[in-house]
Amino acid sequence: MTTYEKQHVADLTKRHVPPRHILLSLQDRDPENVTRITQVYKHKSVIQKEIRGPRSEIQHLFKLIEDAGYVYWSRKKDDSEVVREIFWAHPDSVKLLNIFLIVLIMDSTYKTNKYRQPLFGIVGMTSTELTFVVAFAYMESEQTENFCWVLEKLKELFVKKDLCPQVILTDRDLSLMKAIEIVFLRSINLLCRFHINKNVGAKCKQHVVNDLQKTIDTLWMEVVWASDEVEYGQRLHQLEQACVDYSGFMNYVKDTWLTPHKHRFVGEWINRVLHLGNTTTNWVESAHWKLKQMLGNSIGDMVKCWEAMNNNLRLQLGNIKASFQNSFYEVEHAHISPFYGYLRGSVSRAALRRIAEELLRVDYVGTNKKICGCTTRKSYGLPCACESLDVIGKRALKSRVCELAYPTMSPLCPPPEKLKTKGGVKKKGKKPAKYDVYRDPSYHESYIEDVVNVESDGNCGFRVIALLHGYGEDGWSMVRRELGLEIIDKDRSTLYDKLFFNRLSEVRESLMIESFGSQPPEKWLTLPNMGYLIANRYNVVLVCLGNLCMTFFLMTSSHSPNVSIYCIGFVNQNHWVQVNMKEGFPLPPVTLDWRKFCSHTATSLMLGFAGRLQY
Repeated sequence: MTTYEKQHVADLTKRHVPPRHILLSLQDRDPENVTRITQVYKHKSVIQKEIRGPRSEIQHLFKLIEDAGYVYWSRKKDDSEVVREIFWAHPDSVKLLNIFLIVLIMDSTYKTNKYRQPLFGIVGMTSTELTFVVAFAYMESEQTENFCWVLEKLKELFVKKDLCPQVILTDRDLSLMKAIEIVFLRSINLLCRFHINKNVGAKCKQHVVNDLQKTIDTLWMEVVWASDEVEYGQRLHQLEQACVDYSGFMNYVKDTWLTPHKHRFVGEWINRVLHLGNTTTNWVESAHWKLKQMLGNSIGDMVKCWEAMNNNLRLQLGNIKASFQNSFYEVEHAHISPFYGYLRGSVSRAALRRIAEELLRVDYVGTNKKICGCTTRKSYGLPCACESLDVIGKRALKSRVCELAYPTMSPLCPPPEKLKTKGGVKKKGKKPAKYDVYRDPSYHESYIEDVVNVESDGNCGFRVIALLHGYGEDGWSMVRRELGLEIIDKDRSTLYDKLFFNRLSEVRESLMIESFGSQPPEKWLTLPNMGYLIANRYNVVLVCLGNLCMTFFLMTSSHSPNVSIYCIGFVNQNHWVQVNMKEGFPLPPVTLDWRKFCSHTATSLMLGFAGRLQY
């Protein structure tokens, strides 16, 4: 082969392209090429030897692991240099583990290497319902002592010593289950329903005649899905009646599964557990399948296996990051409603889907906990249908949703003007100092000095900004034009690309109008989009009071002691007003995206207001 052809083989080898496809690629580039498949294999072998150099297989493996920044441990056999176990975890997987540590799924797979060592996989799940590989471990054998060593290493990945997964899902591997009891005493060990049902079905075929097999399978599934102890007892009795002539099968079901392990897989017991919908180990088996697809065969050494795992992990982590971005910036049609306004961008779309499903159940569930079952609350930690006290208006459920996104902040705000109310005639005389027996003003209301109204024509938000900036109310068109220039400013174009993502053109178009008359809702000033543009364009701190109170700081400038604060209010869900506040009034929280995308110098701006900023 020519030097060029050898380089091409090397490039494709790095990307794990099979030799037959490398050969086809060479022929596509040069129809006259007569390279044989054996030459490709030989050159691949030469490349691998050059990369490894004088290092042994294990030495080279450890070098690759260290170069990639992995956390790893190993141990060898007594009085020997032979490796017993190797445990490793990707640095990003460690971060994800400490964020999403509610449920872990564990299982072993085989035929991944020429030494026939079992590969033990540990998998977690993100809030976007994507799985990630926490760690892999090659094990000498699958005894309790081996599992204990691996789980102790897993325990060392937690940033706090008292942390542990709430739920660990496994197959009925008694050695692994014993190790979990030893290492993670506080974790709940559930068993895979899929494999239990598969084993029971296989045993049913051995003992039961063909005509009854389908009936007994159905009765068994009803036992597994029983939602309370009364139903469980009834379903079990029906199964026993159907199996009266098949004592061997019934003894297997009771002795192997129900008596020792019913609390690990039957609905009545596991529906009380925060398992996030994980009742099978299929997720970890899916991860193993993807790994084997990457491996291609089971005769590779540990280096080849690690490289396949590393490449698979990189793809997996990329998908997870993309899913987070989707939850930040993309809104599903079912979640456009203002009902979800507090959650969009703060809660994953997967969680929003489950909340939407519960919302549909409200009308027929009402407040009846028995009908509801409260599975969503217990198993997912999300509001369930029966938590609504006002079924028609769905108000209570809405308040629960708001608490989910902002557990420490009430979304309420005061009216723009103080209302005249009826009441009893107050007695003359002084009221106690520093105490108002007649009323308790809302939090921000006590700091409001005045509210200035503007014309309601769909431009009201821009009119308020024009008024605050000294243009006068009629200067609203100048504000639209200047914000339009801001969004295309070359010095901040990268910032807005990241900030608005695929909404950039939508934000730009909302600033463009065809006439100077009344504007439709899609042309109104909306937050948080316009908040960032206003703060950056006019070098101000923008404070918004309304259903959602928030503060917008400059994103690219440092703190100035003389920076102006513009305060605006959103009333009646359709109108903006200017709000004049008292000196030193408390500021609402900053937005999540400001924290995420602001420059390092801009953080000093927030620190300058640290004493006034609410969290």
